[in-house]
Amino acid sequence: MQGLIDCVSILSEMPAVQMPRVVFGKGILESLGVEASSLLASAGKKAEGSKALLVTDEEVAARFSGRVEEALKSAGLETEVFRGVKPEPSLEVAESVAEFARRTSPDIVVGLGGGSVLDMAKVASAAVTNEKPAREFLGANKIERRPVPKILMPTTAGTGAEATPYALVVVEGKKKAIASPYNLADVAFLDAELTATMPPRVTASTGMDALSHALEALMSKGANPLTDAFAYAAIFKVAANLERAFSSPQDLDARLEMALAAFLAGVAFGNAGVVLGHAIAHTIGTRYSQPHGVATALTIPYVMEFNASVPEVAAKLKCVASAFGEDVSSLSDADAAAKAVAHAQSMLQRLELPRCLADLDVSREDLPAIADAVLAEKGYLARNPREVNRENLLALLERMHAGF
Repeated sequence: MQGLIDCVSILSEMPAVQMPRVVFGKGILESLGVEASSLLASAGKKAEGSKALLVTDEEVAARFSGRVEEALKSAGLETEVFRGVKPEPSLEVAESVAEFARRTSPDIVVGLGGGSVLDMAKVASAAVTNEKPAREFLGANKIERRPVPKILMPTTAGTGAEATPYALVVVEGKKKAIASPYNLADVAFLDAELTATMPPRVTASTGMDALSHALEALMSKGANPLTDAFAYAAIFKVAANLERAFSSPQDLDARLEMALAAFLAGVAFGNAGVVLGHAIAHTIGTRYSQPHGVATALTIPYVMEFNASVPEVAAKLKCVASAFGEDVSSLSDADAAAKAVAHAQSMLQRLELPRCLADLDVSREDLPAIADAVLAEKGYLARNPREVNRENLLALLERMHAGF
């Protein structure tokens, strides 16, 4: 632990970061009504007689919708439910959510589910006060009026959507972002019990997604000492708890630590941005119908290795190796970074996740087309600490295809 503390330098003057109010614990769902009432009161409304819109999907609704509706009812709120969110939601899904929100005109929105659901809850809250089509929200700062209040309740521990100002939508086979400070949750509600029903593979992939967010935030050109502090804290929690949650699904202590890790990583990348790994993961995920967490997990060790040639990144990866529990006190930054890379690769194996592109049935002949698609993700690449060009990207994809 001391090695990690030594690596986190907190300066007296920090750049500001955006983050919501956070409520967290084990079995705290019954307090949801209190949080909703408080939010409505701050907006000058009473909970009694107000309306909530619960945005979720069919699977999550079957497990938790009744308990959420009951918690809101206890505070006097009537609840409408939208269950139609799909994984990797299309623009058409976003438009459906927006239309439903405008028709029901809620005073508060509650998002309950994984990252896709939470992103659509952001769209719903914006749609109530902004009349233009959801398509016109795409891009940066296109939401003009303050949305109705929203509470985001993740049922996975990985995306960090409850902490970020982004909502992602698939448009013509590519992920596009709705980026606005208005997308930030008013309350991020982290209940470990909501994540305890995740199957082991989902636990593993979403947990590694959280790790990828923290690592890429560290490597990003947009990083600052405060986002680094959030990222290192997330990495330490993932290293200590992900494999526990994977092997012992009902370990609520590990589940809560992973929920906090995902949130911390969300704050880190929501402010610093992500880099090359997500450009590759988005391309692979949409082309080969892979879950986002699986795709991002695969990229982790390769992108760490690719960027470790930058001295500042190697120094940070030495801190990461320490957070992973590796003894790097006598190693150079480069050698310690290699230890961090090897540890990340071994985590993929222990968590039974794909370790190379061949594991995803990606043909080697597809690599040039993948490279071209990745190079089009200019926002991610602009933040990457090492310049990405077609030559070094193809070499990286070849290595990812063959594996370590």
